[in-house]
Amino acid sequence: MGKQYDIELQFARVSKPGNPSIGVKGFEFPSKSTVPAQNPGGSGSTTYEPATAGNYQQLGAVPYTFEIGQYEVTAKQYVSFLNAVDPDGSNDQLPWTGITLYNNTFSPIENPYQGQIIQLKHANNGEHYALADESWADKPMMWANMFQYLYFVNALSNGTVVAEQSKRAKSPEGFNVQLSTKYVRFSDNILSGAYNLNDYNYPYAQRQNTSGFVLPSENEWVKAAYYAGSKTNNGTSYYYYPTGSNQAPEPLTSSYWASSNGEASGRVNVNSKGDVISGKLSQKTLKTKGYANYDSRVFWAPDYTSIDASSDGKANVTDVGGAATPSPWLTYDQGGNLVEYTDTVTAAIQEPDSENKENVPVYFKVHGGIANATEYQLWITATGTSNPYGQNLGSLYQYGGARVGYLPSGKDKTSRKTATPSSYADPLTGQRVVSRVDSGITFDTFYTTNTADAIDTLKDDEGYLFISAPFRGLKANDKQAVDVYTLWHTPTQTHYYTTSASDRDQLLNSGTYTGGDVGFRALAPGAGSTDFVRMFNSSTGAYGFTSSARDVEFFRNQGYELNGVAWSI
Repeated sequence: MGKQYDIELQFARVSKPGNPSIGVKGFEFPSKSTVPAQNPGGSGSTTYEPATAGNYQQLGAVPYTFEIGQYEVTAKQYVSFLNAVDPDGSNDQLPWTGITLYNNTFSPIENPYQGQIIQLKHANNGEHYALADESWADKPMMWANMFQYLYFVNALSNGTVVAEQSKRAKSPEGFNVQLSTKYVRFSDNILSGAYNLNDYNYPYAQRQNTSGFVLPSENEWVKAAYYAGSKTNNGTSYYYYPTGSNQAPEPLTSSYWASSNGEASGRVNVNSKGDVISGKLSQKTLKTKGYANYDSRVFWAPDYTSIDASSDGKANVTDVGGAATPSPWLTYDQGGNLVEYTDTVTAAIQEPDSENKENVPVYFKVHGGIANATEYQLWITATGTSNPYGQNLGSLYQYGGARVGYLPSGKDKTSRKTATPSSYADPLTGQRVVSRVDSGITFDTFYTTNTADAIDTLKDDEGYLFISAPFRGLKANDKQAVDVYTLWHTPTQTHYYTTSASDRDQLLNSGTYTGGDVGFRALAPGAGSTDFVRMFNSSTGAYGFTSSARDVEFFRNQGYELNGVAWSI
């Protein structure tokens, strides 16, 4: 079987160590009069100048060779990470930071437009997390915070590079760039490694290693995005945009934006799945200024939701690398899609009355621009920390992204060039996943494999809340599986489930029940390791269904009694 890997990562090696920095003034339009920034108040040789210097910064100088991810961390890669380091799906709150690796903003039920990952309560080890839909696989991971990415990096840092493939490719600038694909086995040791996240007294995001996996620093990120290696037509060795150009890239465009703004359909180059249509990209544009996902022109929604793709005003992400516009070092999407974390700390937070959802005590530098931002976030001068990018003191919310860095050493080479994927490497999707939403008013327990129905139910005025995705329904050809019929009890506005066709028919004939279609497939009552019991309220005629002892106690307190097993898994 050979060596197995959990994740494959593509890197570009950024050489030319000892490159000069570039002076910039934060968020000023890049031009020959502003880049490099002139700083009469200081020497121009340090990374920080006095406040009188007008927000002058020196960026991009890196005295060593390093590697940086060609692409942003994808949703598929984050699912592989979750299943590898949390195989039993416990999603425990981690010590000191208080962070969990998964939160409900990742869920397509609570976050229909941009929720990418489902957590299943009952599943085999290593299968508790799944992509909400295949369309998310190669999209960048959204909604993750700085700590979650640091844990991700630690899992790589403590893991093993089981194989590596290398090649050379030509930069748009004409020099060769070494590319590598690293096949990595995650470690479940995530509290320390590249970063110490297990000690309250230790500085946040301070690198513990001089080699191996890291989050890029601000200077590493800027060099990979903008540094051309020789003079460009702006008179410096840095481009103004991270697309190998001193012109703003062309925004990627979906059909919704084009039709809403009177643009011809020929301008559309993003399909209904959020993938860039490579044949619709102009070769002339690619050679001059390129493309990026910004300026709020990309709207699409997964098939499982019926919401208007632009109803919440958030542009969506496109597939990593889809814009086909590399930086001088053959990295992609350093402009647009998501703003990206670096591990460079800029200052302590000094706003005690401000919202700080992640309880982060410092600002981190972020770069790159987001899908619903205008051109200014792509400038080399866009040296953001928090609020300019929609962060709130450390939280990037939906547009928080990252790419992985790597510091090479003479000891980290592997002769193996191939490996086989582990069970974590190609995560399952949300097919047949049963979601549960409950009403706090009627105590209805609604189980459904139809994500759109669950989302629509949450909009109901009966106080429905998303509870969990408890399990994955069995396949149609599973010989042990039985049909579970779903009925609706009109008097109590609650659902009823049964594996008995005769029970279903009798209830439908009573005149108080409707429905009766197959909701999902499971095991017969008592045939599995987990039973979903039926609770009955004789005063109202309402039923409730659960596998949780805590729920059983709740129903008992509401006047329900145990009424047998409805189905098993």
